[in-house]
Amino acid sequence: MKHNLEEYRKRINSLPEHDRKSIDIAAEQLRMLQASFNTGSMDVDLINITKTNLLDLFQEIDGYSLEELRKTWMFEPPFDPAKPEEWLDHAKQVRIAYLTEQFELLSRLRSDEPEAWDEINELFFDD
Repeated sequence: MKHNLEEYRKRINSLPEHDRKSIDIAAEQLRMLQASFNTGSMDVDLINITKTNLLDLFQEIDGYSLEELRKTWMFEPPFDPAKPEEWLDHAKQVRIAYLTEQFELLSRLRSDEPEAWDEINELFFDD
């Protein structure tokens, strides 16, 4: 997991640093569209999160014990009691990968990329 975690950190660090105004504008537009990003039972306000906060969250997730991770369901695979450490590593990777992909889309929205807003339309409104 450590190796993959570094790859996800690099992906996040390669994104632009958006100011609070850009973050707030994109978040407000998403709220007006009633679009949201599901984070399961994690208490994460993804549409308002900053790069720094997301990288801190990656560190927090990486440090979760088996019990801590299972308390905050997201999209992890079914728990395998025969291989708890293998499940834990995979579940952390699934969670961090999802957050990375969603933040990359958010970054594009914050940069006001028309194609990113088209993706939001397709994800939440088109059949």
